[in-house]
Amino acid sequence: MRLHTFIAMSLFTTSVVRTVQGGPPLPLHTVEGNSGVFITSTAYLANPPEEGHKVGVPSVSASAAFLEDKDFQSLAITENLFGRLELGYAAERLGIDDWSDAVYTVTGGTRVEETVWLHNVNARCMAVQEGAWGHKWMPAVTVSAHFKWNDGVSDINRQLGGLCRTLGVDSTSGVEFTAVASKTITNLLKRPIIISAGLRNGDAIHTGLCGFGDSRRTTFEGSVIVFLTDRLAFAAEYRQKPDLMDEFSAGGEDLVTSEEDWWDLALAYVVNDHMTVSGGYANFGNVLNNEENAVIAIQAKYEF
Repeated sequence: MRLHTFIAMSLFTTSVVRTVQGGPPLPLHTVEGNSGVFITSTAYLANPPEEGHKVGVPSVSASAAFLEDKDFQSLAITENLFGRLELGYAAERLGIDDWSDAVYTVTGGTRVEETVWLHNVNARCMAVQEGAWGHKWMPAVTVSAHFKWNDGVSDINRQLGGLCRTLGVDSTSGVEFTAVASKTITNLLKRPIIISAGLRNGDAIHTGLCGFGDSRRTTFEGSVIVFLTDRLAFAAEYRQKPDLMDEFSAGGEDLVTSEEDWWDLALAYVVNDHMTVSGGYANFGNVLNNEENAVIAIQAKYEF
């Protein structure tokens, strides 16, 4: 659920230094296990192989979000092939103890799962390299497919007698498709600015943490990254949400409320040539039964 969020962006590792010197930037991981900021992708792929090599070394990250009523963690890994293809995986965990307690109270004793897991498998291909065909204005463009499988929502649906399916949760798995363009601007400020914009087509409910619907929608997302120093970057990102699940109230309590768009602000710091840490503030609106509008999150990414 909104959770996914969170904040921040650990944005770049040693590549930040190369970026400041004029080279293309390297991003960190989204919580869904692909290169990007925190909740949105960039067209730049993580940790490409060194010159003369076809396979890069892996990148790993760990993220945590501190919500008021729920908790979220993510572990991710990516591998870059040929500098043009990125394969990634992430395991996301969402703790929904407060929602489980609310269901127990409303139903008079029905217990449901307090944790859901979302497994993400990603394949991303850089279709257009920045500055291709001799055009300096040409952004990098990446197209991607993201397979997602939810471990938990089917148990909750069974425990609630099929309520999740009634509200629009049609499946435990789904596939999203994204197309993202990124451009690094070096002649506007003293240090680079990176602007990314993309489209996402999918059927995920709360990014898949609540399962997948029976219809698909196309949404917008994007980010702006500004280097403040050679090692410190500021990022802001926005992600539109499709809102595919019906609202539901019982016993005078709202148990499922509508999805709302996400946004976050973050700082990322390059610790050394291998590690970047980041932290930030996010606004996720409704997360099932509660609002999460003051989320703090942290992430650490390591490139071997």
